[in-house]
Amino acid sequence: MELYIGGISQGKLNYVCNKKGISKDSADICDGAVCSADELLSKPIINHFHRFIERLLQEEAGITRNEPENEPDCGLRSYFLLEQAHGREAKSIEEALAEKLIAENPSAVIICNEVGYGIVPIDRADRIYRETVGRCLCRLAEYSGTVERIVCGLGMRIG
Repeated sequence: MELYIGGISQGKLNYVCNKKGISKDSADICDGAVCSADELLSKPIINHFHRFIERLLQEEAGITRNEPENEPDCGLRSYFLLEQAHGREAKSIEEALAEKLIAENPSAVIICNEVGYGIVPIDRADRIYRETVGRCLCRLAEYSGTVERIVCGLGMRIG
């Protein structure tokens, strides 16, 4: 597995395409903003991985951004738990997603925005989204043979 991270509009997709010798419109690339879970688990290159996590949180956990904050904050780890089949322990969304990706698409090239920098958002959904993306990337980085941070279209190997 390879992981490429960086800020928005830093040339991550161009960098990976140049490195792999493919075009940006290649059928080998799936876009996390619109792809299915099956595509995510089978395509060699996953772009906008953070957007897939955002969609997963919205669809699976029923959270939407900019929702009213009238509910008490019950904690990130306990709020998003996925019950596993056959009586296994419940796992958080980021743990379940990372494990599934590692098991079913171990050679994937993942391209993801860094979403954890800056001011901590007031909106609870935005905080949960950032935390989930960060924890999932930490797990995937542990497994990845290559981890690079892209800034201004230039890659810096960090793992």
